[in-house]
Amino acid sequence: MSDDKKSPAYNHTEIHHKIETSPKAPGIKAAFRFNHASSPWVRGISSGLSSSLPILIGILFDHLQYGLIASIGGFTYLYTKDEPYAQRAVKLFLALLGVTLCFTLGSLFADVAWMKTILFGLIGAVSVYVFGALKIPGPSAMFFVLSFAVSTSIPAPNLQAVFLHAGLVFLGGALSWCISMSGWLINPRGPETAAVAKAYRQLASFVGSLGTESFHVEQHKTVVELRAAETAMKQAKINRKKSSFAHRLFLLNQKAEGLFIFVMAAANDFNPAVSKKAQAVIETFASEMATLKKHKKIRDVREEIEELSIKEELRTLLLDVNDVLQMKELKETEYIQFSQGSVKTRLKAAFHKRSYVLKNALRYGIIMIIAAAVAYTTNIPRSYWIPLTCAGVMLGATVRATVQRGIQRSVGTILGILIGTGILMLEPTGIVIALIVFVLQSTIEIVIVKNYALGTLFITPNALLIAESGHPDKAISYFTSARVIDIVIGSIIGVVGTVLVFKRASSLRLPYLLGDVIRKEGQFLEMLSTEQDEERIKRERNKLQGELVNLRALYDNVIGEYSKTAVKLEGLWPAVVATQQLGYMLLASFEGYELSETEKRELKETFAQLAAAAEQKRAPKLSSVPALKRYPIIQGEIVALYESLQVEI
Repeated sequence: MSDDKKSPAYNHTEIHHKIETSPKAPGIKAAFRFNHASSPWVRGISSGLSSSLPILIGILFDHLQYGLIASIGGFTYLYTKDEPYAQRAVKLFLALLGVTLCFTLGSLFADVAWMKTILFGLIGAVSVYVFGALKIPGPSAMFFVLSFAVSTSIPAPNLQAVFLHAGLVFLGGALSWCISMSGWLINPRGPETAAVAKAYRQLASFVGSLGTESFHVEQHKTVVELRAAETAMKQAKINRKKSSFAHRLFLLNQKAEGLFIFVMAAANDFNPAVSKKAQAVIETFASEMATLKKHKKIRDVREEIEELSIKEELRTLLLDVNDVLQMKELKETEYIQFSQGSVKTRLKAAFHKRSYVLKNALRYGIIMIIAAAVAYTTNIPRSYWIPLTCAGVMLGATVRATVQRGIQRSVGTILGILIGTGILMLEPTGIVIALIVFVLQSTIEIVIVKNYALGTLFITPNALLIAESGHPDKAISYFTSARVIDIVIGSIIGVVGTVLVFKRASSLRLPYLLGDVIRKEGQFLEMLSTEQDEERIKRERNKLQGELVNLRALYDNVIGEYSKTAVKLEGLWPAVVATQQLGYMLLASFEGYELSETEKRELKETFAQLAAAAEQKRAPKLSSVPALKRYPIIQGEIVALYESLQVEI
């Protein structure tokens, strides 16, 4: 690259925000730290009803054992999240079928130890793969494994009894489906409305972070929430032509994307005073949206917006949002439309030899098989609690999280055994059992968001009360002896297996993903200067945006590993931030770039060298960065990326 193409003398820090220090993984003490999360009372009570009502119905028909079996289907409710009701109906029904199938398999092969061992691994691996590939939040494999495990201990003397028990589980799950969907009768658009309001709330935080060290973190969070809101709108299967309220939501979501793009492009023109004023207005929008209902007008803040000393483009965008909230008609504008692709496409895309999702699923399945093999070669009664404990421990997002969950699970469960022993010593019967299950299950969902260990304090007595109430002669001794051994063994297998098999999984991937994203940014920039097909540009936009989110998620996994490599890779944090910043700036570009052939050639070489430097964990072999006099902001972002890679890892 010639010297005359050397980057012009200009202080690119003027257009950059301070980079915050690299996030740190929490230590062991975090296992007992309380989170500042609000208590989900509705979810807790609904979950309690899903588990206890089948027991109560069984008692009323003088079949407690049938009620206890049906209550296992009530765990279907725990796969409920904040998705729109159209999506929730399908997801929970599939979860219901999964729980029922796993229970049936457990009953069919209850006396075949080798088959149970394989099925523990298969159920775990398939569940983790599907949840990972589709990016479904929730308990993943946990309750499929639980329903399989518990069914292996429930006597089913013949094939007719097996299918009778499976039918009871299905009915219990169907009841929990109805409970989860009951909110549709009150507020059918509640979940997607909440998703859009949450996006605006995060957008307000992003605007308020301009010029601060938290800018890049808030930027990433905003993109994640915008994706979540966009996904919610698609999942809701909204027909905007038939519903004015649905159309209103669509426009609000669209305007949120427009605000983000404008703020990204004009971030350097904001001063703290302007940022705080704009933040206050957007927070007002978010608060009003949280209670948005059909045909309801909200507070008009037009006068407040008019009084702000802000750019006219920003004022117009804010006024547009206000007009939508006032139910005024607006012309739609093209903004970024995020797309996740079909279920088939996403499942297929995650199935390849370099797939993190596939490797994670295989790791999970293999360790589950080991845990089950250990369980069924011992003489411990109800030894299925060994792989069941292992299943819960391994659902930690990182190696450190897995270790923490092992500690939390062990401590919480041992204390839970004491609670369970006390309950069984009271010899509860009939309606009292249903009431205790309701209280325990509700408490679990209310407190587990605060601390996982606190949740396991109630998980153990609840699960074992459901599983063992049919064996009153064995229950107390079972609680006080075998369970402690099972929990400790299961936790050790989960933690040791994860540390040994997955110790450096994310560390090994990070440099290559970073290089791949940088290379794709160069290709996208070139495409913006040549491509005329808007649909292709949208598709590539979606891909790049998804990769930027994945990059940050992978870095968070790296700092959660116990390895020297992970510690060294913390030096790539500035490069991760710079790569995201450049990527988001490119995503905010809707007009094509006019680049000469020389500029295209030099940019191609530059991005190839930057990508290679990231992959090889070394400084780029470049003497300069091409001058883009017509696009100084993009050039500044490339310079920042170049400088962030001046490290040897």
